[in-house]
Amino acid sequence: MGEFDPTEGEAQTIVNLAEAAMHMYRAAIDSLPFPEDKKFQKRAEVVLTGMRKLRTALTEAAGHSRPTPTVMMALSDVRRRYDDLMERAAEAPGSTLGQQLYTARVQAKLSAHEAANGVGLRPELPDELEFGGTPSDTETPLVQQLLAAIRAVAGLDEADVIEPPQPPVEEHVNGWDEALVVNGASDEAHAHN
Repeated sequence: MGEFDPTEGEAQTIVNLAEAAMHMYRAAIDSLPFPEDKKFQKRAEVVLTGMRKLRTALTEAAGHSRPTPTVMMALSDVRRRYDDLMERAAEAPGSTLGQQLYTARVQAKLSAHEAANGVGLRPELPDELEFGGTPSDTETPLVQQLLAAIRAVAGLDEADVIEPPQPPVEEHVNGWDEALVVNGASDEAHAHN
């Protein structure tokens, strides 16, 4: 008979708790108002705060000496859903610099430290902004510069440059082909002369 492994039971408990929490977060995400709604940002931030705590707990659990694949998968699920919600929040009216920076750097595959180092910001600032912090007056232009640089290098602003499709040129007048209307009118005019 095999030996009892207390970490295996602990890992399963962690995964079960994470799954229960994610069930609630999924329901909360599904019930968020449209991003244009004034209540969206506040409600999304409540969910994001809880998900950050869950993500931190799972990251610590995955870092134990004997992590299990189930803990890794739970952590992966939380990170994916967190990233999706942050992206929605970053694209919504009233988004914060932290939401925008997080989404841009994740899409550009940059860590918080790498992004901060790119323009000489404090290494902990991106994480502080993500957690709802506000940059100082001297940090704000640097964060905006960093955001613009990441978007430019990663090609994230290309969608903004693409012009929306133009409506088709109306070739018919009130449902009639203009060529027939003109030709018929000129034929009729010649017939009366």
